[in-house]
Order: sequence, then structure tokens, then C-alpha cells
Amino acid sequence: MKNRSLWIATVMAVLVGFGLFWLFHSDNAVRAVAPSAAETTSVRLGEPSQAVPTEAPAETPTETIPVITWEPAEPDPGLECVEMSLSGKRYASSDHKNVYLKVKFSGPDYFLAPGGELCTLECWRDGELFDRIEDVLPVAGTEYKFRKMHFVLTRYMNTDPIPVTVLLRCGEQTRVMETEIEIRNDPDEVYAARSGDPRPYSIEVLRNQNVVVIYGKDAEGNYTMPVKVFVCSTGSATPQGYYSLGWKTPWRYLFGGVYGQYTCHITGNILFHSVPYYTKSKSNLETAEYNKLGTKASMGCVRLAAADAKWIYDFCPVGSPIHIYDVSELPVEKPVPIHIDPSDPRAGWDPTDPDPNNPWTNDD
Repeated sequence: MKNRSLWIATVMAVLVGFGLFWLFHSDNAVRAVAPSAAETTSVRLGEPSQAVPTEAPAETPTETIPVITWEPAEPDPGLECVEMSLSGKRYASSDHKNVYLKVKFSGPDYFLAPGGELCTLECWRDGELFDRIEDVLPVAGTEYKFRKMHFVLTRYMNTDPIPVTVLLRCGEQTRVMETEIEIRNDPDEVYAARSGDPRPYSIEVLRNQNVVVIYGKDAEGNYTMPVKVFVCSTGSATPQGYYSLGWKTPWRYLFGGVYGQYTCHITGNILFHSVPYYTKSKSNLETAEYNKLGTKASMGCVRLAAADAKWIYDFCPVGSPIHIYDVSELPVEKPVPIHIDPSDPRAGWDPTDPDPNNPWTNDD
């Protein structure tokens, strides 16, 4: 009996041991094949305690800044598909000083603005930004005008065209258009004939500066437009005041026994005339007096270079207004007078005299 009990106890111990072995092996096999989310950091039985490493969470992707592109068209040549033209008053002249430049868009109806973002228009003049227009919608039928360009023109200015660049900027794309502002500088006789005015010019003598400024009329009929600027020589007896141009004569005997060319009367014994000549001869100029142009040198008349005196003689009719006064600042740049070397064999002639026999201009 005792032996039987011992045998039964032995069998039971073996069965219990086998059951425990089976449970342990089965549980670890399941865990090795498919661990649960809660067990991803657990450790195996019988191994040292150690945390199972986990991957770092991925960074949130940064949103890409959209690049402005043109909506697809058939075909889609990019910004060049914008049809734009320049119009407006694109020339400047002595009687038209304001230039208006306009940009007009045309083209197919299906053209769309880029990416919902509006564009800008820029006008560049002489290498500097002149005007910018924001929030431009470059679709057919829209038109934009830059602010007016104002020009101060005179007869003697450079008449080369003025380059102007127009830019259409849309995102990173740019459309460039080049144009020019034409300078129409009509000859004096054409200007006078077109004006249809018996007194197209006024003559202002800036006495203390020894400068004569000729003004033409603006669109309102006021003498505000500089046409010519001359250096002159005034004197202590040159009066101030308002006068009108009187009689004219090509040669005039002057005080001191000398002669002046292209003489025009101002008031009393005061005249416009050339620098004096010793005799009534174009080759007998008082050279030393000529070299004083631009400074106070006369007895009271307004001396001028021959070409400048002739211009007043030719283009300022009798009755033209004259104003003689002093100024603290010149409204225009003072020309640099010509200096004659007294030893030059041509020194007896005025270098500006338009006479065809003038050795300064006659190459024969």
C-alpha cells in the first residue's frame, strides 16, 4: 500500500512537471510570433531585465511653398503667352512735356492669372525705377497707366531717344518690354511758324547773372517753357523793368565809335547786339571784349555772341515782351562761353557767326 501511494505520487509529480513545461513553452512561442501592443516593451522570462528600444516618431513634413506658375493652356508657353502692348503719348517736345505710358493686355479669353496671386507692373527710366503698379490682373481687356513722365525741354538739349523698360512680374517669372520716348525738338523757325502767335517768345535778362533766357508759351498761353539760354554782358546802366522789343537793324553804330551786329532796341539807348567790332566788318571783332561774355562788361546794352543776337533778331518779333531783373539763383544752367585765343589768326571773327565766310566753320 505504501509502495502504491509512492508510485501514484511519483506519477502525479511527472504529470505536473510536464504540464508546467508545456504551458511555459506554449506561452513563449505565442509571444515570439505575435506580441500584443502592450507587450512590445516586455522582457523574456529567464533573461536580464532590459527595455526594448523603440523607433523615434517621424517628423511632421514641412508644407512646401507653392511656386506660382501659369495655369495650363493650349499650348502653355509660360509668361510669354501674355499678350501686352504699350500705348499712350510716347514723345516729348517743347510744347508737349508730359508723357503717358499705358500697358494693355489682350489675347485669348481662357488666359488665367497665375496661382491666384496678382502681378506687378514696373516702369524703369534711365536705369531707375520710375513707377510701380501693384495688384495687376494680366487678362484680356485690362489696361494700366503709369504716372506721367514730365520733361523739361529746351531747344539745345540732347535729342537722343530716352530708353524705357516695362516689366511684368508674376511670382518668379518676368516679362520684359523695351520702348523709347522720342524727343521732338523742332527747329526754331518751325516752332515759331506753328505757334501762330505774333509774340511766341518772351525775353528775360537775368542782369546780375549775365544770362538771357528765352521762354516759349505753354498750353495755357503763359511764357513758362525755356527755349534758349544765352550768356551775355550787361553793364552798370542796364535798367530793370518790363519792356517790349522795338526796331531792328543788322548793323548799328554804337558809343565809343564801334559797331554791333543784329541790333534790337530795348529802351532808350539800351540795345541787344553782338559783341562790338572795331569797324563795320565781321572780321574785325573786339576779341578782348568777346572773352568777357558772361560777366558785366558793357555800358548798359546787352551784348551777345553773334549767333545769339541773330536768333533774337530772326525769331523774336517786334513787340516781344522783355523783362530785365536780378535773381539769386538761375532757373537754368548757365552756358559756358567760348574763349578766343587772341593769337589765333581767326581771332577777328566771332566763332558763332553763321556767315559762310567764317574761318572758324569754313573748312576750305
